[in-house]
Amino acid sequence: MLRSTYKFLSVSALALAALSGPAFADPACDLSDGYGITPTAFQKEANACLQGIDGIKTDSATANQLLRLAGEQRADHGASELEALSSLMDAARLHAYDMAVRGYAAHEDLEGRTHLDRVRMMERSGLIGAFGANVVVVKAGTSAEDIQKVMMADKANAENFKRNAFDHMGVAAIEANGVVYVVELFARIDGRLDAPMPTVAAARAKLTADYSEKFEPVGWSVVSANGTTLMRGIGDKLPASIPSMEEGFLQMDVALGNDVYTLKGPAISSSL
Repeated sequence: MLRSTYKFLSVSALALAALSGPAFADPACDLSDGYGITPTAFQKEANACLQGIDGIKTDSATANQLLRLAGEQRADHGASELEALSSLMDAARLHAYDMAVRGYAAHEDLEGRTHLDRVRMMERSGLIGAFGANVVVVKAGTSAEDIQKVMMADKANAENFKRNAFDHMGVAAIEANGVVYVVELFARIDGRLDAPMPTVAAARAKLTADYSEKFEPVGWSVVSANGTTLMRGIGDKLPASIPSMEEGFLQMDVALGNDVYTLKGPAISSSL
């Protein structure tokens, strides 16, 4: 059970708090209908929003303290150290902004986009083998230590601090209307494309990658947000003809011994 001293806000309480009116973004950062659908549109809005939003405080000090506390929590459980990753930091902050501006608390945004979807919009070369996320909403003024206690009081959140599968982390804490939105993202990066993938995929774009384990490339695919296969192939290049798509997600299938794993790569689109 959560103690009242943690100043935890339930989702229903957040909904009431949001009625006081969200902060208004800079015109270049218009979150009234969420972030853009295509990777290019998403990145354009995201980059504008990451410059800051009027009326919303980015609490970097609390975020840094939460990174430190996460490391201490993992050390206590014998889990490996986590490295901060800019794409995770940015995706965490973008979701915190969206929740604050549009007045909700959830892992998915109002369009159904997941944390991993957002990370894949921002991360242009990393290939993700494991992923997890924590979200909490607390009253302004809650200390990082008490926020960490709120995290640990939830079983699913607590498990993310113990999982050796992760090697990177990103944290965001932002304050608006007397509420602090905290998003923590965890990932394992199992490889990196040799060249960052553009948001608009070019024909015959190279898919060669450097893998952290002795993975052997098996094939690749591009899937929609709901998992529908849009393209599939073998080899180290996209095809000469790319089908029309607003949003797709690159996946790399790799083998380790007799096992095959699917690594999650960047979001892409085709020229429409």
